[in-house]
Amino acid sequence: MWPRIAQAFGALIILLTLTGWYLLSGFGCEMNTSGCKTVRLDWSWDTLSFVLPIIGVGVLLIVLGSRKAR
Repeated sequence: MWPRIAQAFGALIILLTLTGWYLLSGFGCEMNTSGCKTVRLDWSWDTLSFVLPIIGVGVLLIVLGSRKAR
């Protein structure tokens, strides 16, 4: 039972991280005084150094859950 919970929690972490990344990029777009037409994700090293480890934890939970499920 807990492997499925770990997989679901890992998927939820990844989904919430990507959603938050998109929403924060949109917030930055709105804070721009000249405005912008489309929301583009911020691919700077500062952002990636924060987002990638969190996504890595989600992937790790999914992998560990799938190993224990076998």
